[in-house]
Amino acid sequence: ELIHDISKKNIFGPCANYVFVKEFQKRGLPHEHICVGLKDGIKFQRADVIDCYVSAELPDPNEEPELFKLVTKFMIHGKCGKDNMNAPCMRDGRCSKKYPKEFREETTVDANGYPLYRRRDNGRTVMIKGKVYDNRDVVPYNKYLLLKYGCHINIEVVANDRIVKYLHKYL
Repeated sequence: ELIHDISKKNIFGPCANYVFVKEFQKRGLPHEHICVGLKDGIKFQRADVIDCYVSAELPDPNEEPELFKLVTKFMIHGKCGKDNMNAPCMRDGRCSKKYPKEFREETTVDANGYPLYRRRDNGRTVMIKGKVYDNRDVVPYNKYLLLKYGCHINIEVVANDRIVKYLHKYL
């Protein structure tokens, strides 16, 4: 169904191709890594377009209560670093995923084509298991997919061929 949404319903735009790899982890359930090539993929080099498809912020709990519930349940990177040195993401005393991210007023694209997602310091927080989380802790997501599937679906925009190397390590 997810591949159908991407390739036939064109939720990100006309799909030129896709490839996916199933990863079997030591803990938890297996999951997919999916790379989608778009016919007009160049549009994702513009920050305003990226913001239409990918969010890395807590939604307003009054305006979008269901989305807020799903983001806080599935799309929060757990505390790590000085708050939890034993977190699975920790490598050499640092978070391998570089969380918490920095606050950022707008999405920008760096010199390598990698987006730095908007994470405004708007005062929105959520308390989970006694810890306070804000936009710096939100894993990038697509609103439509999160609402439809109600599970963790991390969305990243990749504007270069590094993704091929990333997927290859799972083959």
